[in-house]
Amino acid sequence: MHSTPSLAPETTIAIVGAGRLGGVLSRALRAAGFVVLGPLRRGDRAPDADIALLCVPDAAIAPVAFAVRPHARLVGHVSGATPLTDVDFSMHPLQTFTGRETPDVFHDIGMAVDGRTPEALAVAEQLAHALGATSFAIDDERRAGYHAAASFASNFVLTVLDAAEQLGRDAGVDRVHLAPLVRRTVDNWVASGAASALTGPIARGDEETVARQRAASADHVELFDALAVATRAIARRAGGSSGTESASDHAPTDRASGDHASSSDAPTDHSSTAEPTDYAPTDRASLDHASSTDAPTDHASDDARTDPEPADHVTPEEPQA
Repeated sequence: MHSTPSLAPETTIAIVGAGRLGGVLSRALRAAGFVVLGPLRRGDRAPDADIALLCVPDAAIAPVAFAVRPHARLVGHVSGATPLTDVDFSMHPLQTFTGRETPDVFHDIGMAVDGRTPEALAVAEQLAHALGATSFAIDDERRAGYHAAASFASNFVLTVLDAAEQLGRDAGVDRVHLAPLVRRTVDNWVASGAASALTGPIARGDEETVARQRAASADHVELFDALAVATRAIARRAGGSSGTESASDHAPTDRASGDHASSSDAPTDHSSTAEPTDYAPTDRASLDHASSTDAPTDHASDDARTDPEPADHVTPEEPQA
């Protein structure tokens, strides 16, 4: 095991967890010139390395970090939501992964980093830059808000797009027809923000059209109502039309029933972005294996699962954004 703090080409990095992000990170770090051990799977021993990078479920970080600590100078994780309690540093790629990406998937993306010491933070930053990413600091106090933002930007977008796809299918519109609209909307948002990019009936205060859309939303009425409330708030920020300004702050009334949706925000179920893997490292002293379960990132979007095993068995998985 090396003792130098610098990330020389001979730096050894053990990737713990072979899910979506673990596999992609292994390929990318190897392509960047590091000596990569793994991704490690179930039954593999925890090897001696300069750095152990945990691509495991949030719930498994503590026990896996404990298992690899004797074999690594620094231990890091790739979770966006978990604090540094049990590790030295964190690096969370602000991207979603399928597991099939090439190493250049990290080029020009954001990477949230943090470290318990200046040296550990420097290592996280150097790893991010070696991958071609742009690092930015996220400390424990801001982690929850940061990770929530990532879910809104990725996971919840897919929820909305899935509803659009289902409604479009019923109307004879395919996903491929909706895709250019989605891309242009995102491009406009990137260029000028939501308030400036917003178009459509709510933006122009056309409540009759909004009511017709709601009536056609079938099983998606609750989602429509919640989104309409949020969209009206964006329209008001943009200075909206007089029609929008005079509209009430609740979702449009269903003319058939006379019922309206509440203006309160509906709670959302933010599931973990972890991905099942098939490995957890074990301390060489015990030789016991850990059960295993990004996504994303997190970024890693699968639920973390742990097996009801003794304390020396852990279940790694991979978080995604």
